[in-house]
Amino acid sequence: MRRFFVVMLVFVVALNGFSQDYPEQFKKVDGYSISGEKQFYDRDNLYDYINGASDFYLGYKFQDLWVVDYANPDGKLVTLELYRHKNPMFAFGIYTEERPQGAKLSSIGAEGFIESGAVFFLAKDYYVKVYNGYPAVPEDELLKFSKQVASLICEPCALPEQFTWFPKKFKVASTERYMAENFMGITGFNGACTVVYENEGESIRLFAYKGDDEHCRAVIERYFTRLKYKKRLKEKRYQFDDPYIGKVVLNYKEGVICGLLDAKEPEKHLKLLDDLIETVQ
Repeated sequence: MRRFFVVMLVFVVALNGFSQDYPEQFKKVDGYSISGEKQFYDRDNLYDYINGASDFYLGYKFQDLWVVDYANPDGKLVTLELYRHKNPMFAFGIYTEERPQGAKLSSIGAEGFIESGAVFFLAKDYYVKVYNGYPAVPEDELLKFSKQVASLICEPCALPEQFTWFPKKFKVASTERYMAENFMGITGFNGACTVVYENEGESIRLFAYKGDDEHCRAVIERYFTRLKYKKRLKEKRYQFDDPYIGKVVLNYKEGVICGLLDAKEPEKHLKLLDDLIETVQ
């Protein structure tokens, strides 16, 4: 029994060590070498690094984080933070939560931006942050470093496929969002995608979800219950005056829920909704 316990302990230690080995792809970045100790965090200790924000990241299926300093030949440092999430959609979700409204986007990875001298970008299932050291490297060098890291993750990189469903006309830039939990206040309505549009003098949102039909039906029926709507669910378009979120247009087809929110006059925007539905189908 004792021998079995020792063997299992060695196996667990070895497994943990393997899981904390810095990914090979990031060990070499042209013009830079790793400097100092590499820091590793997972779901159990992320709090130690980002304190109160950890629960927010965990809500987007955070998996692990590496924090590593890199030095150029002049001894100037940049700090790389590699937040890995369960899949590209969850990485996209946390990235868009932190992307400022009206951010000037850069072609880094699938999408990136610069804020307060740091670079933030999305690449597959990674949300990446690159911070300048002191003394700072020039901004163009920081961008070059960031683009190298992105290319080590994916080349080319792209936003999640779901956002190709949405019409381009009248779309407001940088408003794509992934709603991880309880969209529209409906329990279990997890994973809807939304985009903001400016049309006919109104700012509105389109949303789409595609998945298991049984789950789609359960979500809508919970919504019906909340509104005390007692008719049987059919494949059709519905319109409601929701006391909590205003006018709602909701379209259901097998395995697909699409809709329109925030419009005072929804009928003016139905063409946009129809275009979305056609693409999702």
